Order: sequence, then structure tokens, then C-alpha cells
Amino acid sequence: MLLIQNQKSKSHNITHGIYAILIALSLISNLVHAQAFQIVQTNENIPKKALIVKQNAKLFKSDTSQESEEAPFIQLYFLMTPEKNNRVPVLKKFSKIKTQPDGWLEKEAYVEWHTVQMINFEPVAGRERVKIYATQACAEEFGRLGKTTTDDCQLLGEEPPQNPQSRLLIPIFQRQAETYHGGFIRIPLPDETASGGTGRRRISGYDLVLVVDSTYSMGDYFQPTLRVLQSFIQVIQDFMQTEVATPLNIGLLFYRDRQFWHLCDIGYLTHWAQSLTPNIEKVFSALDNAKATECDSEDFPEAVFDGLYRAIVDTQWNPPHFKTILLIGDAPPNFDKNPMNFTVSSLNALADDKSIRFLTFKIGSEVDEDLEAFEAFALERNEHLTGRFRHINRANLQQFETDLMDALTTEWELFNKTLALSINSEQIDFSPDLTEYELPIIMAQLEQIKASKQNDSHFVTGWVPRKVKDKLAFGEYIFMRKIDLKLRILIIEGILTAAEAGMVDGAEAFLSAVRQTLATHLKMKTQDIFAGNETLGDLLKKAALLPFKTELLLFTPQEVNTWKPVDYEKLNQSLNDKLRVLREFSTNPNHLRLFEDVPYLYVPKRYFP
Repeated sequence: MLLIQNQKSKSHNITHGIYAILIALSLISNLVHAQAFQIVQTNENIPKKALIVKQNAKLFKSDTSQESEEAPFIQLYFLMTPEKNNRVPVLKKFSKIKTQPDGWLEKEAYVEWHTVQMINFEPVAGRERVKIYATQACAEEFGRLGKTTTDDCQLLGEEPPQNPQSRLLIPIFQRQAETYHGGFIRIPLPDETASGGTGRRRISGYDLVLVVDSTYSMGDYFQPTLRVLQSFIQVIQDFMQTEVATPLNIGLLFYRDRQFWHLCDIGYLTHWAQSLTPNIEKVFSALDNAKATECDSEDFPEAVFDGLYRAIVDTQWNPPHFKTILLIGDAPPNFDKNPMNFTVSSLNALADDKSIRFLTFKIGSEVDEDLEAFEAFALERNEHLTGRFRHINRANLQQFETDLMDALTTEWELFNKTLALSINSEQIDFSPDLTEYELPIIMAQLEQIKASKQNDSHFVTGWVPRKVKDKLAFGEYIFMRKIDLKLRILIIEGILTAAEAGMVDGAEAFLSAVRQTLATHLKMKTQDIFAGNETLGDLLKKAALLPFKTELLLFTPQEVNTWKPVDYEKLNQSLNDKLRVLREFSTNPNHLRLFEDVPYLYVPKRYFP
């Protein structure tokens, strides 16, 4: 009996022991699990961030849970490791001690954001727009020549033209060895619902840019073009009363000639009277107020190439839209006075890349021998981009209006066939209404619509040309809070005030004013400012007022004691220029971005002292 009790007691103790071990193992397991996640860093020990680029992205509760909250577009999270089930653990805010993620992101929802440098979108004379290539060799060739010479070079993306409404939001560049690997986040316009409350999504639209000769001989064609455009819009409005509201955007660009700038005021070579806009009244007003140049050049060819090139590259084309350029002119292109060496084939190639078709109207005599270029722009294209060509007798303005109205309405019918077939794509091969001309155009357009639906936003990566690496084509930007920029502006204002005092009362007055200004903003004692042989620039960097070492403010108190009034004037002039730009930059809403409801600015580094 005692033996049995002892055995039971031993068994009981063993059971308790096992439970204790299991509990301990569970605690250890939980502890290990809690310590398994850590912040991911670059080789330079910079925390890696996830930048949300997918519309309607979710921050999930765990690697398997479907419970989630919204991950706002362009939101930043800190990446953690390890990833599981195609999801990555992230923190909402940086923490050195936190071991558990705030949530999990799907890998397709973000791109990594680190070692960031922003493209400088300001116009720079003589530089190429930045392009992204699939291979480093192609990028370097573009950097040397401004172009690539082989068909093997795949262009993945490019810097957008100067446009305040650009939907290409954020270029990202990562330093890799001796080059930069980077790309662009492309964001299309958001979907809009149809009028009348149907809730049907807009699946396509029409972008039309008029490129019109505005030399002396073309003055009589502005009002007829305006009348036709007004009638065309009325037809569309009548047609769409019971149909899906469809986005129609129109732009207007004029071109003239390079000749005789020294003899009279030609005004411009090319000119945007109205960039692409859904507000058609603006286009009507621009045509109504248009004036031809008073210069009647003896050199018959005109800047047709320049006008078309600017229309192709400047326009903020909408990817899934029909894209058409309507060219109206009475003279051939200027082949000899052509500094950019444009050709019909090179411009057609640019138009091919953007899926742009041409409608060309050549105005001239009944026997016109200068039709070739206008005809080639419209007709010497792949069948899915073939346009329309019209030759107009100058003596017959009525013929011009009739033919232009016919071309525009025929194009609109083609567009609406595409719109209908995008809803019932199985009927494409069986529709009796499609001609051999229309079918390839519609098929290609349906592919674009399909691709745009699948890629609400996407990140285009590739090799950046050597021009970018060598800093010939971009400026580095500093990403900072708006309040921080205001503080830096106050600091510069204080140094300027000190410089003015120095010009009048000498070095002691300058140093005293600088010390007082910095001590106030940095909450330091005045005697600690300029301690030892420290330069002003070193002090500003140490105080994290500038995220780099300045080249302008590298002077010590000892050096200031040797200054003459001209030295203060130079400092004053340089700081005044930078202060003016920084003030303008800080008040421009186009430079503002909200991250976690905090306003940030992308500020060009060169604007700082």
C-alpha cells in the first residue's frame, strides 16, 4: 500500500514537473517570439522604410489574419524582419526597443524608401530629361549621347515634363556601388463616377491637343477652328445626355518660325495657349483671342517639328485615354534650320511610345507639293496608330470647316465604339460595324484600358543614366517638416541681421548678434556659441540645423575679426538670395506632403547656405 502511494506520489510529482517544464518552455517560446522581430537597416545603418504605393492597402493584424486597418497612400512604415506568408512586419513609428510589429503589410503594397534623392523638376537649359533603363549599359550610353543606339535598350520610365498637375509623384533612387538604381511611382488619376448617379466607373477618355500654325498666313483659320470645335462639343453634349459621362480633355499649342527674329517681334517659337484641360471653355477663349504674327516670313518652312515635339513630350497624357494630336498648318517643317535634328520618323517614334495618333490638315494651293511630312505623320504608322490626313485648298474655308468637323466626329464615333466594346469585349471579332481601319486601333486601345485597370499604381525601376550619377541632371532634396524649415529661415534671418550690424559696427557687433540669435533658437548660453575655434557651419551642423556641412558659413570668430565691409556684403547678398527662395518654397502648397497628418516639404539642398 505504501509502495503504491509512493508510486502515485512520484507520478504526481513527475506530472507537475512536466507541466512546469511545459509552462517554462511556453514562456521561453513566447519570449523568443517576442524578441524575433527587429528593424531592418541598410549597410549605412539607416532604418529601411516601407512607402505605401498601392491604393486601398491594408495593415493586417498578423501574418495570417484578415483583420486589418487602412494603410494610407504614401504612408511610411519602418520595416522589420522576418517576413512570413508574403507579408512583412512593420512599425508605425521608429523604436529601438519595440520587439513586436504594429502590423503586417503585403509585399505588393509598398516600395522600400531609403537613401532618397529627389529629381529636380526645374527647367535646366541643355539637359536631357532623366530616363530609366533596364540595364546599366543603356543608361550610361544615354548619359553620354543623350540617346541609345540599340533596340535592345528597354526604356522603363522617364522624368515627367514640367507640369504642376503631374501625377508622377515620387522618384526614388538607391545608391548601389558606383551607380544609382531607382525608379518612379506612377499614380493615375483616381476613378470618378458617372453623372446621374449610375456609379459606373470611367474606363477611358479622350485627350486631344491642337497644334496650330500661327504665322501671318494662318490668321484666317483661328475663328473657323473655334466654330468647328464649339459645334463638335455641342454634338458630344447632345450625344451624352443619356450616356455615361466621358472625360474629354483638350489642349492648344501654337507654333511659328525661326526666321527674322531680328527684323520683327515674332513673339515665340512654340507657345502653350492652353495645356490639356477638361475645361473646354478655356480652349475656346484661347482660340478666340489668338493672333497671328505680323511677320510674313520669306522662308516658307516653319517650326512644325518643334510644335509637335513639345505637344508630345509636354502633355500630361492619361494612359488609358485615346491620345490624338490635331496638326493644322500651311507650310512644311523646317528641315535645315532644325537644331534638334528632328525628323518625321523620330517624332513618330516618340508618338509610338505614348500611343499618340495624328490628324493632320495641310492647307495650301490646289496643286500642293509640300504634303509629304503632314501625310507621313498621319499615315506612315503602325496600323493601330494610323491617323487621318486632309489636304485643304486655301481658297475654300468652308471645305476646311466641313472636313475638320467630319474628322472630329468620326474620331468620337471610333472612341465610343471602343468604350462600348470595353464593356462587352467578347463581341469584338463579331461586330459588323468595325472596319479594317478601326479594328486594330480599337484592339490596341482595349489593351491599354485593361492594363490601366490592373495597375492602379506601379513602381517603375531601372538604371539611372550616368548624367544623374554625376549630378548633371538632378538636385538633392531635403525632406523636412514645415516647422523645421521655418526655424531655418529664422536662423538665416538672424545671421542677415548680424551681417548688417557688422557692416556698420564691425566684427564685435556681428559676433554678438549671431550669438544672441543662435542662443535663443538653440536654448544655449551665448558664451557657448563659437566656443574655441569652431566655425559657424560646424555649429549649425552639430545642432542639426543643417543636415550637411555648409560651404558658405565656414568662418571662425578669429576670421571674422579680419573682415572688411565688402565681406559682410558678400555674405548678405548670398544669404538674401537663398532666403528669398526658401520663403517662396515654404509657402508653395505644391511642395507640401502630409505623412501621418504632419506637413513635410521637399526642399532643394542648394537653397541652404
